[in-house]
Parts: sequence; C-alpha cells; structure tokens
Amino acid sequence: MQVPEQATDDVIYSDLDIDPDTRYFLYVGELKADCLNPLLRDFLSRKFETRFDFISILPDVLATYPHRNILVINPRSRERAAESGKRVCCRVSAEAFCTRVSESETVHRLIRSLLQRQETVYVHVYESRPELTLPRIPGVVLLGPDGEAAHRWNNKRYQLEALKNTDIPVIDFRTCNGYNELVQTTTNLRACWKNGIFVSQPYSAAGMNSFITLSNEDLGGNMMYPDSEYLVSRYIPHLYDPTVLGIAAGPEDVFIVAVADQEIEGGNKFRGSVFPSALSPDIQEILKRHTRSVGRMLGQSGYRGVYGCDFIVDENDRVHFVELNARKQGTTMEMACILEHLLPQGAPSLPELEFYAVTEGRFPENAVELSDNPDGLCWRTYNYKTDREVLVRTFIPQAFDERDLFRQVAGNALEHGMIVMEHLGQGLTAEPGTFVGRIAAVSRRREWLESDIRAGKELLFRSVSTEE
Repeated sequence: MQVPEQATDDVIYSDLDIDPDTRYFLYVGELKADCLNPLLRDFLSRKFETRFDFISILPDVLATYPHRNILVINPRSRERAAESGKRVCCRVSAEAFCTRVSESETVHRLIRSLLQRQETVYVHVYESRPELTLPRIPGVVLLGPDGEAAHRWNNKRYQLEALKNTDIPVIDFRTCNGYNELVQTTTNLRACWKNGIFVSQPYSAAGMNSFITLSNEDLGGNMMYPDSEYLVSRYIPHLYDPTVLGIAAGPEDVFIVAVADQEIEGGNKFRGSVFPSALSPDIQEILKRHTRSVGRMLGQSGYRGVYGCDFIVDENDRVHFVELNARKQGTTMEMACILEHLLPQGAPSLPELEFYAVTEGRFPENAVELSDNPDGLCWRTYNYKTDREVLVRTFIPQAFDERDLFRQVAGNALEHGMIVMEHLGQGLTAEPGTFVGRIAAVSRRREWLESDIRAGKELLFRSVSTEE
C-alpha cells in the first residue's frame, strides 16, 4: 500500500509504514493513553480473525517515539519552534488538536487509502470532542462516546446541576459570571466556608483552570479569564482522593472497573494514583454505587464508553462527589492491566468492554467485574508536569512497556519494578504545563512502590535543567 504523502498542513512528524496485509485503526489523542492501543489491537485481531495494528495521531512532541506509524499534529509547538528556532514541547487544547486533525489533508488521505482496502476504519480516542469530525466520513466508526455528549458532561456546571437532586453527595457549589460576581460570592461565603473555597472554570482537569483561595486578596493573582464563568465550591479538608473508573453501555448497563487513590498536590494538582485503594471495603462499595448511578445517567443521555468519577473522603469517612470525567483518565491503562491479570481467563479486556458498549450498547456475556485481588498486585504512578520552562538534557530510555512490567510482576519474573515512560528526550525545550515523563511502579508489596517511584522521580528531575 502506498504511504500517504505529507501535505502542507500541521503534521510536524510522520513515520508511516503501512503493511498491505494488515488492517489499521486510528488513535487520536494524547500519548498517555496510546499504551491502550495494543490491547485494542489484540482484541480486534481476535474478533475479526485478521491482523490489526494502529496508527497514532498525537499532539505530543518527543525526540523519539515508542513505536512506528505515528503522525504528530501540534500547531502551537510548530508556531513556537518557528519563533524560537528550538524544538519546543507544549500542550495544545483538545479543541485545537481535534480541529486540526479533522482538517488535515494528510489524515484524510490516509483514511481514503485505508478505506480502499478495508470496509471500516475505527477511530479510538482518549477524549471525544465535537471538533473531531472524522466519524462523519462514511466507513469511519468512533470507538468512544459521542463528542457532543462527552463535551456536555465534561462541563462541571452541567454535571453538578444534573446530579445535585440525586442521592449522589455533591459538594455545595455556586456559579459566578465574571470576576466581579466571583469576588462578591466568595466574600459572602467565607464566613461559612472557613477552610477555603475551590474555584474552577466549567472545563478544567488535573489542576488546570482551577485553584483554592483562602482570601479575596489572592483571587486576582489566580485569575484565569476575568470575564469567564466560574464555579465555586466549599473546600473540605479530607484524607483521601479516590477515583473510580467505569464504562457506560446503556441506561442500566454499567461496568465498574476498580477504585484507586489519587495523589493530589496543592489541593488540586493531580500527580498520580495508587492501587489498591487504602479505603475500607465498605467505603469502596459506596464509591462504586455512586459511580454506577452516574453511569446510568450517562447511559440514559446516550453516552457510551469509559468515564471516571472523582471523590473525596473526609476524616469522618463521609464521601463527597467532586467531578465526573467523561473520558479516559489517568488510571485507565493501569486499570486495564489489572483486569488483564486479575479477572478469570478469557474475560473481556477494558478496550473490548468499551468496543461493545459503543458499537452494540451492551457488554459481552462473559463480562465480570473485579471482586478481589488474591495475588496482592499493587501499582502506583507519578506524572512529572513542569511548572516552568526547562531544557531536557538527557534521555531516559524505556526498557519495556507498562504491560510487560505488569506481566513480569504478575508472573513472578520480578518481585517489583519501575519504568519511566513517554520521556520527552534530549535537546527539547518544554514549556510550563508540559509532561516531561510518567512513572509506573508495580509490585506485590505496597511498601516497595514508594522507593520505586522515588527512584523514577530522581531520574526525571535530573534529566532537565532551567539553564540554556
């Protein structure tokens, strides 16, 4: 098969090498969920009894990539590199990324070429967006929730309004239009919300577009967009930040994957997660019940696919709902690996569950939820996102992938292990807010996770410098 030529669009890296005897699906999204694609590839190959592989369309600018068949589209990195003369890594909004992917002649030429030899081109996504219009092409099928439904549910005001009159324990909140109303509202609430006020925009994630304020004096320094809409909620001191991953297949058909504990810095910045959760089985069941209720509401609205619910648990063991993430989230790959090793032989994988949820509105008959962890398998992750511009001076090679790490520990080839993944690579400049790398540690003893994560952090921190 002829490889599509790169057009004069926003593709800044391409290494397509198409095998004429292989069917392909596309992945559109951030590199941090690209690791799920081998699981989906294996399932599709089994289901259709033919060889499948994937082509990844990413916004991530790296010195080297973990596999072949990658297109990189990042208009912001391209502009910054043109301005500075340096190879620049920077985050681009999901809206801008999906818009450029949908407009790319290189991507359209690739899809046309694939459709000449296969009836369907599946598009696997990290997050569904209305701007991703590729599924409108005849023969292209989205393996994820509808973009409009996902975007609607990712609006924090929408989700909190929808859930506030249910049995889900939503944190008390208010909405404000613009800076003046924000100041007035927080002034009136400080007397009763004495532990602080959490401020965010309707669309925010992993600490972006959100902050905790203890006084009106610090509002101005944290303002994101003065004329924007804001949500304010009571900050509740708490001990745990659990997250639950689920999959919605319909109004009554919801699959709960597992519970993990998030590691949050500064009250709102997600840095990683740990499994199994340290919470009691009773509290975990409460969390799963609320997540299932959210999933049913998603299913009733037409949403089909993976989602996650974040909670906090205070010192009195009271559960409070924080937010819904209508997309894959930071624990998805690790949860998929846990299912692969802890569920009965032949049980469907996480990508298989989502495939049937999206394409048929149901789960396979042999679907079974995780009930225990007899092997004591543990994992922990850490995301290194720089808060200043840095230069990557050394490269941290990845000896094997995360799925292999789980296999080796689960199969007793290793007692424990750690890998650094998705490292940017030597010679690149990373702007504030960019992920420099990600760490995954797996073991059979929870206490080993701390030392493995610490070793990974040392490697990551030593790899960068603020000096030219």
